[in-house]
Amino acid sequence: MSLVVSPVTTARSRAVLRPVAPGSCAVCPGCATAVKFAARVRKHQVIANVYVGDRWDRVEHYHPECYGKAGDPHGPVIELPANERRR
Repeated sequence: MSLVVSPVTTARSRAVLRPVAPGSCAVCPGCATAVKFAARVRKHQVIANVYVGDRWDRVEHYHPECYGKAGDPHGPVIELPANERRR
């Protein structure tokens, strides 16, 4: 019998570009204003899962321009292909 060992991965912060969802009430840490949904304008946001050490700590929602001005604090923004955005 052989033992299969999974590789150890460490959790790390990452950021993805997503459309702003209706009812969103997040505040951008870059400018301290709301990341708002607008029906006629297809706004996007950068959502960052933030890990401290190897543990998940929080989610931050940025305006894309604020994330760039902050110097990509959680790494480069991952843009998912169109066919994976709906999952």
